Amino acid sequence: MLKRNGKSMFMIIVLLIMITLTACSEGAVNEAAEGGNDSDVKMETVKVWTNSGHSKEVVTQMVDEFNQTIGKEKGIHIEYTVHGGDYVKLLEVAIASDQTPDLFKAVGSLGDNVKKGALLAIDDMPGGKEFLAQYEGLLDNPSFSYDGKTYLVPSYVNTFKLLYNKEMFKEAGIVDANGEAKPPATWEEVAEYAKKLTNPKEKQYGIALPMKWSGYFDMELLMPFVSSIGHEIFDYKSGQFNFSAFQPAMEWLLQIKQDKSYFPGAEGLDNDPARAQFAEGRIGMKFGASWDVGVLNDQFPAKMDWGVAAIPVSDPASKYKEFTQASGWTHISKSAGKNNLEKVMEVYRWFNSDEVLVKLYEESKFIPYKDSIVKKATKQPEKKGWAEFADISNSYQTLTTPSVKIEGDDYKQVLMKIWAGVTTLEDGFADLDERYNRALQQGVNDGTLDLEPFINESFSIRVQ
Repeated sequence: MLKRNGKSMFMIIVLLIMITLTACSEGAVNEAAEGGNDSDVKMETVKVWTNSGHSKEVVTQMVDEFNQTIGKEKGIHIEYTVHGGDYVKLLEVAIASDQTPDLFKAVGSLGDNVKKGALLAIDDMPGGKEFLAQYEGLLDNPSFSYDGKTYLVPSYVNTFKLLYNKEMFKEAGIVDANGEAKPPATWEEVAEYAKKLTNPKEKQYGIALPMKWSGYFDMELLMPFVSSIGHEIFDYKSGQFNFSAFQPAMEWLLQIKQDKSYFPGAEGLDNDPARAQFAEGRIGMKFGASWDVGVLNDQFPAKMDWGVAAIPVSDPASKYKEFTQASGWTHISKSAGKNNLEKVMEVYRWFNSDEVLVKLYEESKFIPYKDSIVKKATKQPEKKGWAEFADISNSYQTLTTPSVKIEGDDYKQVLMKIWAGVTTLEDGFADLDERYNRALQQGVNDGTLDLEPFINESFSIRVQ
């Protein structure tokens, strides 16, 4: 009873805050329109929500410039709000109460948000079809399109690489002919180097395995191994889950465990502490994402010289492209229908313009989804590590894995049991294939899953 009342109280408080903010912001905009706009243009507010905190300063500055120039001319005032850790709950309440802003960064699967009636299709917006024409060939992805309509366009990609401590490498003699730190090219070398770099007496360890982080098994194990295997845990060609192909990934991880060449307490290590320990110079290697450029330069400034290397592979003679995650700025809210859709679409176009994406690239905030935008930059980002993370010449954009209802442990829980020795490799992977594909078929049978958008028989990521 207390829990239910607590949740209700939370929703009431959130709604009151939203109503207050709405009233205040509308009043402020009306005052601005009355006092600062001499033309007959009617000023209207377009509200935007996101949780992209690392780009807040730059985007807020660009929004202010928009409001003072294009916005004044066209009668648009953008109200840009960046939310913190409460974003998911806040958005949940806003959708349920039909109080979402005009544009917002949705969370969860696109299909679920469309079924909730939370979004408007870009196709149905004024000039929407013409706008989408520039993305031809890029929208055949369940992250962007659902049931024949498009709800999001790619703006940027997140890339993933191997971070390494150059100073530890040199001290251990892992260098090239010129005496420079030599990063591993294969998974076998990663294990070999991790063992060589580990020195518990000096509190130095070969690699960090932040298993407490919910993204660990995806971002630092399974997806990096795609470059060696050629497909993800869901095989887009066959339309089936194929966990068994990733058994070598878990075998590699168990080798690291056997060698005791990882930072202690992997099961309880979250990603922030792992990155902090790497920045302190106590860890030789760690897999990282493009957002870690900001982490190691600003959040946890590295106290040693570090480098960024390509994802290792099992066999350099037979390798596949590295994965990237394509994402977009915002979705268009169903609530936008209460506003002037012409002006909402004007803001949506602006957020996805080359001008905005180039600026964010130059400030080391986002990597544009295509090289042609990068080439428009008048200056190159200066932050250490950015150039390596921004190289997407040997990458592909990962598609979305179909969402299925699993009975029993999910794949992350099973992999953790294999790590702990509770389940064998063979039994664990066979079980995952059987249960996930059974759930996949069940979803197709009961009509909760349309498998067709997830099948691409021509899908290939082999390096040519």
